[in-house]
Amino acid sequence: MTKTGKQTYRVQKYRCMNRHIFRKNALASFSDSFIEHVVYVYLRCLSLNTTVDIIQETYEMDILSKQQVLAFLEIIADKLPTLEDVDSLLTPVRSGFVALDGTWFSFNDEQIVLLVAFDPVTFDIIAAAFEPDETEDGYTRLLTAVINKLGSHSLKGIYGDGDNGLLSSLKKLIPFVPFQLCIVHKELRMGQLVPVKSLHHSKHFTDQQKHEIKTFQFLFREVIYAKTKEESVAALERLGKYVKQNPQERFLKAYRSLNKNFSLTLTHFVHPEMQRDNNLLECFNGIIKPRLKLMRSFKKKENLDRYLKLFLLEYRFRPLKESAFRDRRGQSPLQLSNVYLPKYYNFITFLRTHFSLSFQSIPLENQPF
Repeated sequence: MTKTGKQTYRVQKYRCMNRHIFRKNALASFSDSFIEHVVYVYLRCLSLNTTVDIIQETYEMDILSKQQVLAFLEIIADKLPTLEDVDSLLTPVRSGFVALDGTWFSFNDEQIVLLVAFDPVTFDIIAAAFEPDETEDGYTRLLTAVINKLGSHSLKGIYGDGDNGLLSSLKKLIPFVPFQLCIVHKELRMGQLVPVKSLHHSKHFTDQQKHEIKTFQFLFREVIYAKTKEESVAALERLGKYVKQNPQERFLKAYRSLNKNFSLTLTHFVHPEMQRDNNLLECFNGIIKPRLKLMRSFKKKENLDRYLKLFLLEYRFRPLKESAFRDRRGQSPLQLSNVYLPKYYNFITFLRTHFSLSFQSIPLENQPF
């Protein structure tokens, strides 16, 4: 089976002295082009059943099963180059800024976190790894991979959400690199504690309560979106006074959350080349999270790294067609990293060609004795 359709070949059979029959140079049942086409369809639709339906409708033949699609995924994941191999081949240019975050997902009966190091300027992935928890050791392994790739002295700034393990690892490995605590994460945390989103449709709040919550939100946003460091510090004092006058538990918790490591939210005032948030990382999370949800049904843990490699490679080669920034629209993260890429329609085909790979495997019954 090839990408252009089913083809039939004549092969020579042989009989040995023990009268065993075998075929010399027997062809595989599926060509490289067909295998990579099936995997690409799966990566775009993220459904085994849909992949099978699309392939069967395209060729008008019952030629695939879900088990075969899974086998194709494993073959290609094992054969494709790693993120490091792609970096060595294409040498993407890094901005020097790194955003770090952890994304949790379910696998069987346990929770696993994907730790990601992301270039917030080019949208490209620098390093990623699965960990059982967001700990200092996990972030140390991730940061070590980043430092080995970029070099510690080429790092211009780090973004993160203020996780204790992350801060400890940064202090140990690269204490001289400025760190910006993402203000968007601070605002999201405030929204979890103070019900600002439910004010307009909830009937459980009195007019007085609504006024208090809106006032708290206004004062909170004045702190994190201030134009200068002095204005932000003054706004924090005003917020603190308001909380003392209205000592509601939700206000107290949100204020303590903001006040914790507050100085790290002010880094962009001292280093104007840095942004006040790493919100671009949330765009990446929006792409990767639906794919991570698929892993909850995986049975073999060793398949996690396989699928992660496929998902991250696809992300790096996929054009950002709906980017809000015109200069980035239609460009892949690798192209935004000053990598020249010729016209291609399937990144797997591109990688197979450049790395001289083959995804074919001769079935056991067709192997010579």
